[in-house]
Amino acid sequence: MTWIKLDDSLPNNPKILPLSDGAFRLYIEGLCYANQYLTDGYLANAVLIRLDQGNNRDELVWAKLWIESEDGICINDYTEHQSSKADVEAKKEQVRDRVQRFRTKSNAVSNADVTLSETEYRNRIQNTDTEAFDRFWSVYPRKAGKQDAQRSFERALKVATLDEILAGAQKYADDPNRVAQFTAHPSTWLNQGRWSDEPLPRRTNEDARRGVISTPTIVPPRFTADEAPTGSPMPDFIKDMFRDLP
Repeated sequence: MTWIKLDDSLPNNPKILPLSDGAFRLYIEGLCYANQYLTDGYLANAVLIRLDQGNNRDELVWAKLWIESEDGICINDYTEHQSSKADVEAKKEQVRDRVQRFRTKSNAVSNADVTLSETEYRNRIQNTDTEAFDRFWSVYPRKAGKQDAQRSFERALKVATLDEILAGAQKYADDPNRVAQFTAHPSTWLNQGRWSDEPLPRRTNEDARRGVISTPTIVPPRFTADEAPTGSPMPDFIKDMFRDLP
């Protein structure tokens, strides 16, 4: 949008003062049209047919505000008081260049912010995962294969929440039927999704006393003095050897 320029003394200008209201209105409408369409003050006859409903053209020509031209009129001294087409387009180009520079600068800053935000996000996620694993590691009852356990923990987080895993690890650690030497490696426990396991089966008193359910040990048979086997008899050649000894 562009603007026409009017001096506040225009109504009292010697050329304007004698005009009728209709002629004054036509003059202003002509200025607005020429400024809107950047005609540098030229108004074609086809345009005047629409603007000059009261047949005030001749009055403006008589006042030398308009000058007759081929197929229309020219507003007298238009470019001395209003912006020419060249001036308007030059200003528009300056505005476009200024806006483009601003957008380029803004995009550069925005891209830097996005890159920084992505880096911060990755670091934050990594730190969060590390903190979450440390919480799991502090709860889980067996500390073995930490690196394998951390990789298994990251995979487990894709199928279960941290709270579910921690609750399962705490339940497993507190299970009174868990045997220390048979406690699963943390990576195995995570890979098998055992945070949702039921409690371990209850152990018997004998199991509790022995601390582990194991295969029974084969005990050699016991004999009394009367039942002790006498063994096989000594061979005769061995007896001869003992007999020949000095």
